[in-house]
Amino acid sequence: MPAQTSLAGLRVLDCTHVIAGAWCSMMLADLGADVVKIEPPAGEVTRGHPKSRFKAFDFVNRNKRAIAIDLSKPEGAAVIRRLAKTADIFVENYRPGTLTKMGLSYADLAVINPGLIYCSVSGFGLDGPYADRGGFDLIAQGMSGIMSFTGEPGAERPVAAGVPLSDLNAGTFAALAVLAALNHRHQTGEGQHVETSLLETALAYTIWESGLYLTTGEVAKPQGSRHRLAAPYEAVKTGDGFIVIGVNNQRLWERFCDAIEAPQLLTDPGYANPRERIAHRDALRDQIEAIFAAATTAHWVERLQAKGVPCGPINTIDQALADPQIAARGLLAEVGDRRFIRAPMGFSRTPVTITRGVAALGEHNAEVLVEAGFTVAEIEDLIAQGAIADASKEDA
Repeated sequence: MPAQTSLAGLRVLDCTHVIAGAWCSMMLADLGADVVKIEPPAGEVTRGHPKSRFKAFDFVNRNKRAIAIDLSKPEGAAVIRRLAKTADIFVENYRPGTLTKMGLSYADLAVINPGLIYCSVSGFGLDGPYADRGGFDLIAQGMSGIMSFTGEPGAERPVAAGVPLSDLNAGTFAALAVLAALNHRHQTGEGQHVETSLLETALAYTIWESGLYLTTGEVAKPQGSRHRLAAPYEAVKTGDGFIVIGVNNQRLWERFCDAIEAPQLLTDPGYANPRERIAHRDALRDQIEAIFAAATTAHWVERLQAKGVPCGPINTIDQALADPQIAARGLLAEVGDRRFIRAPMGFSRTPVTITRGVAALGEHNAEVLVEAGFTVAEIEDLIAQGAIADASKEDA
């Protein structure tokens, strides 16, 4: 018998596209919610070319059912309003005002279902001078300040984080907001409108840099892989590559010097305490790298770990996915012939589960609409009007 899941019994209407909103609803799906992905009849652009092996769509939309509806048609928007009557959560990330024109705003759906939790993810928020702007991860990384202090010191061009952290962070905060609203509804019976934005959630990640400025007025600059408040805390060269080390207190500094057999570093007054090590971090790194050049990354990882010093190799993505710790934690889930990274949360009673792969465009049209009380004749009329896709033709 399948294990009970945390959000079992909850229905989510996923009216999203691209990454942020879809990531939010996928987290809810991994926690057991029944998520219905709503796409236009032509399919979401991230599905890519039919003959392409990699489709970005797949990795933020697994574990969901899929329906294809033309929201620009009144009949299509009416379908969503009917589905919303029995939904618990509605997630959207259209540009603010777009769904209002279709009669699908929070105010519209709350009349139909007062207990509905309506979640909006946008580029800049639902109000303010930038509310009407379209938002992308790169823009949010730039405007939040993140790109101004990412990369190596003195680099000619600014650098973005290697992952779409603004998108993913917005989706994660959106899911957190939904769960908080669910608890409120449990206590009061009231639904509500929750929202977040790429810009705000990117800014939320600047905890050290914004804290530094708000406290001292200092504007953060690029530090490469270095920590702003500790040294040595960075990537350093070894005999065959790089290792990352994290020495953030005096106790670890003493262990580090012992592990690499460098008593001269421990007694050097220039490295006597954290403040001195930060002030002389360039010279410190040079001396460490001179020592590390004599052996491999694997050698130094073993030596440092034996002394309890936090460290690790810099893995490529294939190495990261093959890491025995990832296997032991069960982070990779298999569905059919596909593998996915599940939501990284552990529960003693209600485990994270992936029960579905990636649904085909409009695959669950009939199934979802029948559950909502549509008759076969009504579904055929909607197909004839072009309000929903004909799934039989999509499969052909």
